[in-house]
Amino acid sequence: MIGSPLTRQRWLVGVLVASLAVNAFVIGATATDFVHVRWPFGHRGGGGASSQLRFELAWLRGRLPPDAMAKVEVAVEATKPGTMQSIDRLRGLRRELGALIAEPQPDRAAIDAKLGEIRAEVTAMQAEVQRVATDTLVVFPPDVRATLAEDRHGAGK
Repeated sequence: MIGSPLTRQRWLVGVLVASLAVNAFVIGATATDFVHVRWPFGHRGGGGASSQLRFELAWLRGRLPPDAMAKVEVAVEATKPGTMQSIDRLRGLRRELGALIAEPQPDRAAIDAKLGEIRAEVTAMQAEVQRVATDTLVVFPPDVRATLAEDRHGAGK
């Protein structure tokens, strides 16, 4: 077993340091995963559909009762397959943009046209998500919808 009190103390300090190291690793890994999943510009493919959908719902959080918010989330979640298709198209368009920019003599007109295609795809994706969310919101009773007009951040004061 463990001998002298000094040996026991060193052993306990060693166990404490090892425990702290493991905890720091787990907390760091969890925090890193949280940031990558939630931050729309993280390392996981630009955030993906979930980030896009969360972004479009963010302004509603805290403004709707939980059951109404859940209905909007379910409706918006149904757009995820189309959002994923748009994201795949955007990745392809961005690869094409990168190739255009990497040319020895970049063609500015072709680059601008590709940027226009990217903007159009982003706009279409966002419009679909917003349409579905709005269609869901407008069927709620007036008292539920009234909370959406409240100034939550002091704007306009």
